[in-house]
Amino acid sequence: MHTKSTAAEQLLKTLPLLPGHSFDLAKMAIPNHRKSHAFDFCNKVSVFCEEKPGIGGKELFGQEEAKIITSVDNYPHSNALGETAPAWLAFDRKVLRFYAYFQEAVHEKREEQYRVRRVNIYFYLEDDTIHVSEPKYANSGIPQGTLIRRHRIPKGNALNGQHYTISDLNVEKEVTFYARTFKIVGCDQFTREFLTSAHVPVPSGGQFPEDPYQVQRAELLGRLKATRPCAPNTSLKKFLENDRRVLRFYCIWDDTNTVFGDVRHMVVHYYLSDDTVDIHESIPANSGRPTNSMFLRRCRLPKNKISGASNVGTKNATPESFFTERDFTLGAVLHLNGRPFVICDCDDFTKEYYRENYGLASFDPVRPSDYEVAIPEEPAINQLAKAAGVGPAAFPDTGSPEERKGGIKSSFRKSFDGLFLRYLAVLKTTKQVDSDRKFVISLYLADDSVSVFEPHQRNSGILGGKFLEKSKIKKQDGLSFYASSDFYIGAQLTFHGHTFIISGADEYALVFMSQHPEQFPSFKK
Repeated sequence: MHTKSTAAEQLLKTLPLLPGHSFDLAKMAIPNHRKSHAFDFCNKVSVFCEEKPGIGGKELFGQEEAKIITSVDNYPHSNALGETAPAWLAFDRKVLRFYAYFQEAVHEKREEQYRVRRVNIYFYLEDDTIHVSEPKYANSGIPQGTLIRRHRIPKGNALNGQHYTISDLNVEKEVTFYARTFKIVGCDQFTREFLTSAHVPVPSGGQFPEDPYQVQRAELLGRLKATRPCAPNTSLKKFLENDRRVLRFYCIWDDTNTVFGDVRHMVVHYYLSDDTVDIHESIPANSGRPTNSMFLRRCRLPKNKISGASNVGTKNATPESFFTERDFTLGAVLHLNGRPFVICDCDDFTKEYYRENYGLASFDPVRPSDYEVAIPEEPAINQLAKAAGVGPAAFPDTGSPEERKGGIKSSFRKSFDGLFLRYLAVLKTTKQVDSDRKFVISLYLADDSVSVFEPHQRNSGILGGKFLEKSKIKKQDGLSFYASSDFYIGAQLTFHGHTFIISGADEYALVFMSQHPEQFPSFKK
């Protein structure tokens, strides 16, 4: 046989390269030249078979490659009766979700060298397609959303076009999609139950690593406070719930102390929709009074006296300074614009409202003849002011206890009036965002008050400016105030929870402290 093939090769070399004069020696050595059929019959239906070999039983081009594995080959998809269902029907609308992250390098930035980006990996069991999505975070500056659209993702090292299957995804595994490595740290409950039912152990999972930038940003946002805090505005909700709901109270105003005064019967309406009040007078027939019964137009009624009508309902007043529904009870004396009103009775709707919302059971009416109106006493400080012929401002009630002692402020040290010393300080902290901040502490020698200013630094992310208003600051014990003897280079001072370390002082402060050692005993040249 070997001699025949050698002779055939020599004969082939001598033949000219013309059509019909070249022969394939490999085909000449095939013992079987029969052509295989490509169709088989299944249930009397002609079905194409891809695995049929070529002539002589030799595999065709592509048949020698390994078969592509799918998730259907790894997991059973038959019902309780043993009937096998196709993958698109057995795994219809079944999606596995894995929680993963990948690290993205950040160049030329001091705050962070890498960024941790969290993603969700969705695996569709019906066709082995994968979809990768990144949840959106506010103010991230990154176009988040779909990172990889849904399709079969091929493996990078597979030569036969093999794609990722469910066997490649599990908790604590790493997968590489298009040169980007994802670390899986967890999955949802459905995914865990599905893999467990298929006898695949699922680890408990881990935690996402901390993102340096997110940690720094959380520290900055944690210190931000609203410059003008205000309560949530629920006026629209209150109006929609309580529109056309009005409480009615029957009151008595005893005006017999004035000239030609008498006892007047008043009706107070309290509107639940906006906490406003109007007052009508019940005028009897043939009383000789005008028929107009309006005593006070609808408005928010303040509890305290006001200097002018223009101040009624001002926005600067707090909600606690106006009358509310809790102030209206039977037997109560309300001073409405300086006039004492005794609440004697109310209508049925008002009784039912207080019974449902406040649990009141007794609504016995009050007889005005048995009720004595109590005149509120003025504070002692106002009585003293009137006796002395001065206003209440002569008796201040604000400031430190030392300033309030004797009703006047403590005397200043006239020799140091207008003088202040400036110190350079830094914050004592372990936070990176606060490590580079610098402050100027000013000590006012007249009264030992302190103010703190933060100079503006470029590209720091902090505006700077006034950090602490001028005031006297108590020490941590809460009993004494900071004095000039506590200020020296190296001292640690705590102002309202912030600990400052004095690292330097200006030339004027150094000279002044050296000339007054009795006030600065800890100063060292």
